[in-house]
Amino acid sequence: MDFNPEDARQYFEGIDYPASKEDLISAAESNGAPDELVERIGSLGRAEFSEPEDVVAELRASPQST
Repeated sequence: MDFNPEDARQYFEGIDYPASKEDLISAAESNGAPDELVERIGSLGRAEFSEPEDVVAELRASPQST
C-alpha cells in the first residue's frame, strides 16, 4: 500500500507536542491509522517531534517512502 506522508496529520489528533515516537504511535493507532504508517513512525530516526510538520517531514525523508 502506498502511503502519502501528508495524510499522516489526520492520525495525530489529540497529541501534545513535543511528542515522542511512542506518543505518535499510540495516537495513530487510536485514530485508526493504517499499519504501514504505524510501522513507519516506529522506524523513524528521531525520538521526539516538536510539531506535526516535523513528523510529516521525517516520513517524507524516510527510506521506506515509495
